[in-house]
Amino acid sequence: MSFERMSRRQLFWLLHIGGWSLFGVAMALSRLGRYPVDYMIATKFALAALGFVVSLPLHEFYKRWLGSHAGLLRMLAVTIVASYLVALVWSAAYNLADAAIASRMLGRRISVDNLTELFSESLYHAFTLLAWSVLYLVVKRQMELSAARERLVRAEALAADARLQALRFQLQPHFVFNTLNAISTLIVEQRTEDASRMVSRLSDFLRVTLEPGDAHEIPLHDELQLGERYLDIERVRFGDRLRVTMEVDASARAARVPTLLLQPLLENAVRHGVSRKIGGAAVTIAAHRDGSRLRI
Repeated sequence: MSFERMSRRQLFWLLHIGGWSLFGVAMALSRLGRYPVDYMIATKFALAALGFVVSLPLHEFYKRWLGSHAGLLRMLAVTIVASYLVALVWSAAYNLADAAIASRMLGRRISVDNLTELFSESLYHAFTLLAWSVLYLVVKRQMELSAARERLVRAEALAADARLQALRFQLQPHFVFNTLNAISTLIVEQRTEDASRMVSRLSDFLRVTLEPGDAHEIPLHDELQLGERYLDIERVRFGDRLRVTMEVDASARAARVPTLLLQPLLENAVRHGVSRKIGGAAVTIAAHRDGSRLRI
């Protein structure tokens, strides 16, 4: 499982267990030669285990008191005070545990008779917990930034989907009404084959433009086919008044373009060009590659 796919809780426990395990190994290795190996392993892993336990309340404490908007001074003050207070507990617990381990494994008693001995090395332990705190807050902040970026990406994708769906449903009402009127006229004139062909093409066109889809980009070839479906419908209505020319290089057909890129342009060409001229007009679609660019 990659770090990106881990939940916050999973990543926390992975780093928490791994970090304190490495701490125990490092502490044991740092004292080898001065004491028996079994004693060093036992006492330093006891130190790491206690550090593991006492740092858990810090995790919950920081979650509550150091939100994502906490300032630097607040973070420093809270982490320093919290680290030292918890270090006192850690030091006392470890010194008592070390005394018991030494008595059992070394056959000698380590004195813990006063507060100075009970809380010895608490400053060193406070620095250790402060380092843990800084690492925890850095990782937490990075995960929050990563989550914010993911939310932004998802929001942009949803916005793009919404715009695409809106565009799919922005068929000009006059186009649909005019097409249906044309079909009605063809039926009255008993041009049943033309009417049937127009109904079939309108059905194909509406299915392609209105069906849901996730693709924001499609090959130019597919976009041209959609445009041809639309122009085929208009050809039945306008007859020879609508003249269509395609000048598309074969190498350009595989290029990817935004979905429904041509549709609004073709509708405007027919609406404002062909329909307003008694003799009709020509609609030309040209596309070719120009280096790394696609010109349409």
